[in-house]
Amino acid sequence: MKNDSYTKQINQKAIKSFKEAFENCNVKPEFYEPSNELSYNELRKVFNRRFDFMPSLILLPSNTEHVAIATQYATDNNIQITVKSGGHDHEGESVATGRVLIDFANMNKTDTSLNDYSKGNVSVQQISIQPGARFSSIKAALDKKHLGIPHGTCQSVAIAGYTMGGGWGPWTRKYGMGCERLMGATIVLGDGTVKYLGTSAFYNTEKANKENTEGAESKLLWAIRGGGGLSYGIVTEFFFEPFELPNIAHSFQISQDTLPVLETIKATSVIEAWEKVTAPGKYPQLIGTNLKVVAKGVHNESEISKDAILKWTMNGHFGGNRAELVELVLEWGTYLIELQLEDLFSNPDLDFTSNNTPEILNTLKEGLISKFEEKETDTVGLLDTSEGREDIKEKNVLTFLKKEDENGYPDTFTFESWDRYSATAKEEGLSLEADCPAPHKITSKMPTCNWDATSREQLVCSLQSTSLKGIENTNISSYITLGAIQGDFYETHAARSQSALKCAFPYQTRPFTIQYQTWWDMPTESDVDCQCKMDKSTSEKIIPTRFYSNRALDWMEECRDYKINKTEGSFISFKDASIPTKNYFVKNYNKLIDIKLAYSKDEKCLFKSRKTIL
Repeated sequence: MKNDSYTKQINQKAIKSFKEAFENCNVKPEFYEPSNELSYNELRKVFNRRFDFMPSLILLPSNTEHVAIATQYATDNNIQITVKSGGHDHEGESVATGRVLIDFANMNKTDTSLNDYSKGNVSVQQISIQPGARFSSIKAALDKKHLGIPHGTCQSVAIAGYTMGGGWGPWTRKYGMGCERLMGATIVLGDGTVKYLGTSAFYNTEKANKENTEGAESKLLWAIRGGGGLSYGIVTEFFFEPFELPNIAHSFQISQDTLPVLETIKATSVIEAWEKVTAPGKYPQLIGTNLKVVAKGVHNESEISKDAILKWTMNGHFGGNRAELVELVLEWGTYLIELQLEDLFSNPDLDFTSNNTPEILNTLKEGLISKFEEKETDTVGLLDTSEGREDIKEKNVLTFLKKEDENGYPDTFTFESWDRYSATAKEEGLSLEADCPAPHKITSKMPTCNWDATSREQLVCSLQSTSLKGIENTNISSYITLGAIQGDFYETHAARSQSALKCAFPYQTRPFTIQYQTWWDMPTESDVDCQCKMDKSTSEKIIPTRFYSNRALDWMEECRDYKINKTEGSFISFKDASIPTKNYFVKNYNKLIDIKLAYSKDEKCLFKSRKTIL
């Protein structure tokens, strides 16, 4: 009855006319209205379950022509639209009540069979990905060809919003952000015209001509490479230059309970040691890494300390041999221990001298070696002892070798969750995060190159709050993740020259991202098909969680405004509607506005949400 009541409020005449605009198409798009309850209700959902919207009509296009017709009709008739590829927009802006939703669920193909693009005397390999393709299917297609792109870790994230937001992931240190390898795109502008940008013209020769093509220096192509989604048009094809996957790689995870001594090390030391091994020039084999630090509730503000000991997990992927990985872990451990010993030596109440430093250091190094020593099997030591993960019996450091007798790369080279929880390791290897929708709130900060000890202390203090006191008895999870950007790709000229084009992503010189997160009522059991449900202990906490979820959101508001020295800007992929739009694009903000006004042909500002460039 609720849907019937809502249907009466919709201008049915306008919807009928909208559908009629596609009558001359050989292949018709799919339409869903509120009366088609089951399919409609499934399609309208967004990943962030804090939001619940009722679009007037859902359109599932099958091709660029459908998108062009829909855009032109919407512009001519003043019909507002939203566009969804995977629905992972953290503010739910891909769907809205009362608008027409263009959903790319049926445009989800990855084509690895394209002829190489010829650029002068150089032949450049290309792949084509439609906007609704998700990483689970993209990665499966690429693995068979022993190819990769800088994808993310969550299997249900789609390529469009990820790429146009910049695209941070497990390959960032080695290959840059996802947008760096975007060579071309097909885009529908506000008046319904289609443009073929960059290499898209090469693969659409039968449709491309002088009037509707733009080359590698296209301003529109620059804008969609990290300048945010939707603002400049609706992209219906992405053309990427892939890279060859490494023949050997390791996935590793270390947490504060790996060794007893790690449980006593303050959070600032953990963060600083992680920064040292991710610094430019250090360990180019470290493909990518992320550090999670868990927030903590305190009774009063006097308990907040820059020297706080917090729970943490360091994750990474390593494209070198096992001995090199052990070397990295030992160097990280040495940094960590030396930082901790500096504090101990400075404490007059403790009996530590420089004379016994080697003994202490060697003892702790031996502990790390015993966890990471080389085995004859394909696994390295280090059991996952995370609380509540007793079901995981496999090792959490796995090695994957290319099998010479296989056609392409083995399906076992995959990526696990780096954020909310660890996906269960299967016998065939680790998988992309079987991510489950849940209510949440996210915000972010971007450290500058001048980030220092005071900045770390302020970051750690921001993770301690009276607003979080009591959440330990709920299913709320609050923490930060630091995602490494710095590495050889953005540091050396040779690596930067591999980038297909300049891009609008404004943070290439920053060391890492800071992402604040709070989640609740989060499914704790999932499989590769995203069949998500809560276990009994989590579901029993749903009602207690209601008393604290507003407090967790208050903490997020506090973090957004918390003063942390040597930070500037925010990351659009970690969208927070309360952050001014300029903060996401900093130095590129005005240039992106100019491109929007000059090239999008969007005279009625049809391409609009709260965080588009206008």
